Amino acid sequence: MIELKGIHTTTLKNTAGSKWTNAILKDGIQILEYTDDTPDILSLKVDEKVVQYFFCLKGSINFSFHEGAYQIALQEGESYFFYNPSQQLSSAISLAQNTSVIFIFCSLEKIHELFLENTNALEFLNSENANRKFYKKDQIGSQLEVVLNQIINADIQGHAADVFRYAKVLEVLSLYFAQQARENKESCPFLNDEESVRKIRKAKDILIEQMTNPPIISALAKQVELNEFRLKEGFKSMYGSTLFQYLLEHKMNKGRSMLDSGNYKVQDVAYDLGYNNPSHFISAFKSKFGVTPKKYLQNS
Repeated sequence: MIELKGIHTTTLKNTAGSKWTNAILKDGIQILEYTDDTPDILSLKVDEKVVQYFFCLKGSINFSFHEGAYQIALQEGESYFFYNPSQQLSSAISLAQNTSVIFIFCSLEKIHELFLENTNALEFLNSENANRKFYKKDQIGSQLEVVLNQIINADIQGHAADVFRYAKVLEVLSLYFAQQARENKESCPFLNDEESVRKIRKAKDILIEQMTNPPIISALAKQVELNEFRLKEGFKSMYGSTLFQYLLEHKMNKGRSMLDSGNYKVQDVAYDLGYNNPSHFISAFKSKFGVTPKKYLQNS
């Protein structure tokens, strides 16, 4: 489905400062993982009717199509969904210093197979859109970030590595499209107006930005200019949970991602997430994932 062009097939090597994997998995799914502490350029050629997902976990990347005629940049925490049914595309991808990315490529047929019952919820799978191009830049959700970091940080070799990657790629696709289906639901007028939807999204953003010291509901409602009842009911309709259930879920996923990186001690994660007492974080983590952070680190 894709090929690395030019010198990169021989110059990309695993070293102390870099890691890269290009693996073709079961059902023709292909994944490219790349982490490097120096700038680099990848050249890719991708077949038509291949669904492409680009995730920037750290650093930044820039895509250049048609010899620079069209460009798009991704920053840390952003994703790019791309589908072109009409032509094979070549691109040059510039990766900044200290960048970590995951690219996933999958046939449209496989996506249809996986999400057959949800084709109406996912716009690009609708039969009326079979020949349309789709491009979507988005933020990587917290659950998705955890799974992507598990892929990039995994220390598994041989056949087991491909089994692990395949399972994780299916998890990534499930979480990604669940997020898109929710966004389609958000755009529907289940509230009386789009302004209310915008305010509820703003409330979500405020919770995430101030997660170490979140505002109480009355203050949050005042900040986004909604009454408390409308904020609480609207938020639950849009995101499937209460405001603080959503915040707790985000904090736990963020905490697990930090632990997966191997750069943080349990108490450091607790303090970074706003817990004054690490035991409160440990209790919340165990309630969410079934093990304490210490046990989780020992088993990862």
